[in-house]
Amino acid sequence: MSEENIQVYGTRWTVLLLFMFPNLVLQILWISFATVTTDAMAFYNVTDELMIYLLSMSFMVVYIPVAFIASWLIDKYDFKVGAGIGAVLTAIFGFLRIFTVGSFELVLIFQIFLAIGQPFLLNSVTKLSANWFPESERTTATGIALISSFLGNAIGLFLTPFLALISFQSINIVYGILALASGILFIVFAKNKPPTPPSSEIRTEKVFMVEGLRQLFKNKDFLILFAVFLVGLGVFNTVLTFIEGIVIPRGYDSTFAGILGGLMLIGGIVGSFVISVLSDKYQKRKILCIISLLIASVSLFVISLASIDAVLLLFGFIFGFGLISAAPVALEYAVDATSPVPEASSNGMLMMIGQVGGIIFILGLEDLQMPVTLDYFPALILLTILLAICFVLAFFLKETEK
Repeated sequence: MSEENIQVYGTRWTVLLLFMFPNLVLQILWISFATVTTDAMAFYNVTDELMIYLLSMSFMVVYIPVAFIASWLIDKYDFKVGAGIGAVLTAIFGFLRIFTVGSFELVLIFQIFLAIGQPFLLNSVTKLSANWFPESERTTATGIALISSFLGNAIGLFLTPFLALISFQSINIVYGILALASGILFIVFAKNKPPTPPSSEIRTEKVFMVEGLRQLFKNKDFLILFAVFLVGLGVFNTVLTFIEGIVIPRGYDSTFAGILGGLMLIGGIVGSFVISVLSDKYQKRKILCIISLLIASVSLFVISLASIDAVLLLFGFIFGFGLISAAPVALEYAVDATSPVPEASSNGMLMMIGQVGGIIFILGLEDLQMPVTLDYFPALILLTILLAICFVLAFFLKETEK
């Protein structure tokens, strides 16, 4: 298709917002127990805090097998069907959490079904960008779509403790209504693709999923990104999961933990937008990934050592800015570097291995603390070293230019 026949539709931004709403709510539902662990234990009649951690960790565990199914369905039936499955699961089981009073078993079942919906939404991100946005806006669109994830995490960390002050059940009611509304809006109003393609570079030749996966794991650049996502998303999920345990030994409370976690997420939101726009403007991705990983490594090292409020909060923001800003750039890099492998396959494998990293680090580092103070200093230093290794690996990526 010639450039003069290309038309870009304003509807693309509406579809992006409709996608962001259920994804945002789903992330709220995921993180909603992190800063109210003690209250959740009482509400669901459990005595082991690990059981409450399981409600969040189930999202990481479920992601691994479902990611393959989600990627295949998105590749076969396209964006609206794939993301729609995630939106429907979010609506139904987010709303059903209202009826889990006193039943840990029931809330765990509903969390598992919500977790099944997550890869259908997250693996659709680059498919949405490819269907609706021109080349000059794709990384920006991917970045904005991912921002909804981090914004949902931030809202969940900030808002949940205040809702718990009213009553724990108010958490389920408010988030349940939001979940139902987000799913209905997406199913009714979101469209699969515009009447005409947004770019002359639409990728029409695709390979089947099995062959696509084989090609992915023969691609050196993809393997580097695979390692970066394993560590990067794994580190971020681990730090957010342990956020209360990181700051309490240093004399802070759960409120401070919520503020720090929220600032990390706000930093990620700002970073995702800024770095994505720079990537689209200058059509550079490798150097931006390198810069982001450097910022993340240095800031996590400072967090490992700091015990001053202002320093922790400042570098918490910088840590989120550096680490999360690399994600949309790397996802779009992967789409270009692995073509004609479908977008959902490369997207899905990278997001999936990030969940694997989270599980490995959370389980492996849970007891890696200082003997007396129970400070997570040793675990944080190890995670910093792993991020520094990813920073070095990024130099071996081949720069893609448009």
